[in-house]
Amino acid sequence: MHGLWTATKVRDLVIQSFGLGLDSNVVDYDVNFDGMVYPGDKLFMQARHIGLDNGKKVLSVEVVNGSGERVVSARAVVKQAPMAFVFTGQGSAAVGMGMDRYQESSVAREIWNRGDVHLRNTFGFSILEMVRKNPKSITVHFGGKKGMKIRSNYMSLTSEDPVTGDVTPLLPEIDDDTESFSFSASDGLLFATQFSQPALVLLEKAMFSEIEAAQLIPEDAYFAGHSLGEYAGLISFAGALAVEDLMDLVFLRGMIMQKAVKRDAEGRSDYGMVATNPTRVGPHFTEEVMYKIVDGIEAASGKLLQVVNFNIQQRQ
Repeated sequence: MHGLWTATKVRDLVIQSFGLGLDSNVVDYDVNFDGMVYPGDKLFMQARHIGLDNGKKVLSVEVVNGSGERVVSARAVVKQAPMAFVFTGQGSAAVGMGMDRYQESSVAREIWNRGDVHLRNTFGFSILEMVRKNPKSITVHFGGKKGMKIRSNYMSLTSEDPVTGDVTPLLPEIDDDTESFSFSASDGLLFATQFSQPALVLLEKAMFSEIEAAQLIPEDAYFAGHSLGEYAGLISFAGALAVEDLMDLVFLRGMIMQKAVKRDAEGRSDYGMVATNPTRVGPHFTEEVMYKIVDGIEAASGKLLQVVNFNIQQRQ
């Protein structure tokens, strides 16, 4: 009987200390009786976190008496608190993002390399170069058999007018006689939509794959994505697309978005966006005050100015 009581008490302490007080969170519990427990013995318990099993914590538990003799040992697998993964959208890009993990993690490096090889072979540019150097311009050359294939891939990119049904090429400048094509952006191409989007979904897929390989993802985890992040969430959690197919999809998505408005040679349009934080002005500057200022500027200028995203209350 002493063994059963001790084993039950140890399990209860594991539940209270590691299982959020819920018995159902202890999904596996194996106990061994290693020594005798006598009336009046004072027992000491120690639990060590020794590993993970699909997001569940694996514990090694030992109970010793006053002489240091082990009387009970156990292995417990415990579910953790509910976890959600949120995948961000386009505005989160930064030069050099993910390159520290590229150097240190073979899992992350494989994801980045797959995306980079596919984009170089299909569209003639390196997404790794975009992330590392953020060049202001690149030129894709269409010489040789490989170049001709890349040119054909660009010529196949089209968009359909949802009203008229007319299908038009995304890059009408490229035809059978085009020898090269240049992309440019004053802030660097990493921040141009068509390049920023593949880079970001690769980053998020690589990060997720690394922690998944370490068995840190609970089986019952939730996930969500904001805008572009929906694609990253679907490929990461649901495996909806291969990395190579995802590159084609988000590059095309970015090209369509980039071409949605007219731009100059520097890639600039007549439109702009700013993220505002009312609290940085002062405690008196509330959201309501900001709305009045926005409306006043719109009325005075006669140009469109609106708040379109409400991300964080009173802050963004």
